[in-house]
Amino acid sequence: MRRHTVVQLACGLALLGAFSATASLSGCGGVSQAGGSGSGGTSGSGAANTQPGTPASTPAATGPAAKKMLLVELDGVTYNALSAGMAGGTLPNLAKLTVAPAYSGGVNGTLSQQPNLDTPGWASILTGTWADRHQINSDAPNQASHSSTVFQLLKTAGFGTMGAAVDSNGLAALLTPDQNAGNLNTLVNCASVDACVTQNGVSMIDNGYSLVVAQYHSAQDAALNAGLSSTNYASTLTQLDSALGTLVAETAKRSNENWLVVVTSSHGLNAAGGTDGLPLPLESTSFIALNQAPNARLGNTTAPSTMAALYTRASIADVTPTLLAYQSALPAAATYALDGGQLIGATPVSQLIGTTGSDNASLVLTWTAPASGAISVLRNGTQIASLPAGTATYTDSQLGLTATGVYPFNYTVVAGSAPLATITQVVYVQPPPPPPPPPPLATTLTTGLSSYYPFGALPPVDRLNASTMGPWAADADGGSLFADPFGGKGLQIDTHTVDTNGFDGYKLTQTNDVTTHAQFTIGFWFYTSCANLTGNGTPIFSNKNYYSGGNAGIAIGLFPGSSASCNIRFNLGDGSTRNDINSLNVSANKWTYLALTIDTAAKKINAYVFDPVLGEQKVLGQALSVNIAKLPGLGVFGLNEDGTGHYYMNACNDTPPYTVGKCAATPPDVQAFSDLALWTRVVTETELQSVFGSGQPLSTLTH
Repeated sequence: MRRHTVVQLACGLALLGAFSATASLSGCGGVSQAGGSGSGGTSGSGAANTQPGTPASTPAATGPAAKKMLLVELDGVTYNALSAGMAGGTLPNLAKLTVAPAYSGGVNGTLSQQPNLDTPGWASILTGTWADRHQINSDAPNQASHSSTVFQLLKTAGFGTMGAAVDSNGLAALLTPDQNAGNLNTLVNCASVDACVTQNGVSMIDNGYSLVVAQYHSAQDAALNAGLSSTNYASTLTQLDSALGTLVAETAKRSNENWLVVVTSSHGLNAAGGTDGLPLPLESTSFIALNQAPNARLGNTTAPSTMAALYTRASIADVTPTLLAYQSALPAAATYALDGGQLIGATPVSQLIGTTGSDNASLVLTWTAPASGAISVLRNGTQIASLPAGTATYTDSQLGLTATGVYPFNYTVVAGSAPLATITQVVYVQPPPPPPPPPPLATTLTTGLSSYYPFGALPPVDRLNASTMGPWAADADGGSLFADPFGGKGLQIDTHTVDTNGFDGYKLTQTNDVTTHAQFTIGFWFYTSCANLTGNGTPIFSNKNYYSGGNAGIAIGLFPGSSASCNIRFNLGDGSTRNDINSLNVSANKWTYLALTIDTAAKKINAYVFDPVLGEQKVLGQALSVNIAKLPGLGVFGLNEDGTGHYYMNACNDTPPYTVGKCAATPPDVQAFSDLALWTRVVTETELQSVFGSGQPLSTLTH
């Protein structure tokens, strides 16, 4: 079948005939009309000449009113300017419509996200999809939509004549494939002349077209050239409102026709009136206006101030489903491939989001359900779940995923019976790639290492032979081995075992006390159940008489917290002054890494807790106010004890012979230690992060 195209260049020249597929329309940049030998397409020669806007004939009012549609696209008209103009009476025709904000640009952080630019926005309006489907992600020329347009979908459904008059060369190019395929009967490129768009829109209405698209770009040009607060921009909006009024008035002249009017914009603008494409509230706030009663999706007219609030509204992807719904042409649930939902008729499911389940092999769907209608969930066109009305979530755990990768799944969530309350979104489950290898243990950790206990066997041995460790008394707890974070064995100390003199726990005695150095660091892995703690506290590692935090020396102590964690406190005292850090926590029954660094020259304290559940917690650069000469305390560190070896007895104001658990104020405790190290320098945060992140003991560096 031979196809030909006629181009009319003279702006303002109208060659109008009786409604037929052969009518030519006036164009400022170029009018093209597709026809063929089988469709009666001609150049329009021989058609009767009439004035623009005057119908050659109006069909007699017989039978039900024909449903027809007018889509007006106003690039650069912001919702804020629109609201102000309607409130101020300068946009009377728009004020006659139901107008509400709508988002553009897809949803940030998902595969639907697209730049807030003209061409992606046009594609979303005319396909009802985002860029992950239509594949248009920029304003680059010569792009083609990978999604069916509203023209193609309506033509497949047997819809009538459709035409578009557009201001923008880019949109004309985007629609050319529809024209060439016969989906779009007439395409007029008005090359930035608004009057041409209005004139040709009126002509299409008068000549019986069933869908008329009129796109204006002048407001965006005015905003860019003069700013949103300029008189130029304000007057342009007034002119566009008048053009809309002309088009709507022309539809009212048609006998026995019921027109749905939809007005929208491809995206918002930034505060300067520019188009930067960013996913921010101003740039992402478009609008949708209807001349017919909307459903609940278009009910909130307040301008959202955040992206989260904006995503609860309608979107520009809802335009095409709304047009299709008006013509009862929405695809069935099993074949629905749109990202938007209808804004007229029954309220559809909306805000459908999919996230990978915690097992990395399932997908959790959430959505907003309408007030009524049983919920059906379809995956790839097949129903997988029937849920009660009002249900708003479903976990699909039957995906059959066994390997890491990107897996696309098309989900449809239906409320009620198709087609009134059907909506589809595409979500993707992407099991995360294998976790990156842990960071290597910093090799610099051997620098300044003074004492190091890898444990693994009893009695504990300092790898550097610079200290000794053992129970405070031979007849107290001798310790036991406990599974450490590395697959080896750490030291477990139970202070339920005590000798008659009140000694319990372990002590660490150094030949060269690190606390006498200008800089030093204490670090070790620690495990506790967080059980049976009281407000008096329990020592973890201390070289002072911890009966009072003000006593001279250093203490790391354990205090009550929540049911799943407990509080770690770092304390330094000199007998009269003290430093305290009380804001850090460790999870119960988890190996955590604790570190304290002291810089006596800079007079700074850093405290760290690295927890597998709570993450890294730290207090950096606290001013050291105590007398540094008092930091050695009693010269011996206690483990699950203080520097006296008598903490539990002393805290009860008791004297030998001491009975374990006699005082409820300080119940005994069970603690475990692994990879305990002392340095005569300040170990950096990055080095400590490598200790925790690598999951490797220091022994891998000290063979």
